[in-house]
Amino acid sequence: MKNNFTTKLLVLLLFIGFQSYAQDTMSDDQFGVGDRQNEIRLDVFDAAFFSALDVSYERVNDTSIGYGASLFVNLRDTDENAAYYEKIAFTPFFRFYFFNEEDYGAKGLFAEVFSKFASGDNPDNLDEEYFDAALGLAIGKKWVNKRGFMLEISLGGGRNIGLDDNSPDFTFRGGISLGYRF
Repeated sequence: MKNNFTTKLLVLLLFIGFQSYAQDTMSDDQFGVGDRQNEIRLDVFDAAFFSALDVSYERVNDTSIGYGASLFVNLRDTDENAAYYEKIAFTPFFRFYFFNEEDYGAKGLFAEVFSKFASGDNPDNLDEEYFDAALGLAIGKKWVNKRGFMLEISLGGGRNIGLDDNSPDFTFRGGISLGYRF
């Protein structure tokens, strides 16, 4: 009888052990988003309202740092009422993410340092073109779901360094972007 009790106790403990192990294998990052380090985004606000493409690539270095570049192309001719006087712009950036308590990072509130190299039409005289570089800051927030899709809102600006006399004094950076982390 003692042998039968010991066998039942051993089977019960093994069963409980297997149950505990099976429940421990589930994680919040079941789709592997934490292992993904590349992102691509499209500024849907510019695409929908201003006939412009603004595509960004970001490399996630770790949970609190990311870096990348954006390419902006204005698809509309500039006139007096244009939203953008830039025709094309290349913007490398570096980001610091804050208040991130998730298993996978590079999301949440961020501060960004960027440089922008842009060519476009002079806002005061549309017959003159310019090329200039700018340095600036931006802030924003990024949400990433468990499958890697993201929404980002950002706003910032910078000052052109004055390579060309026809360039505006300030530059803008920001928008509402949708993207994917892969």
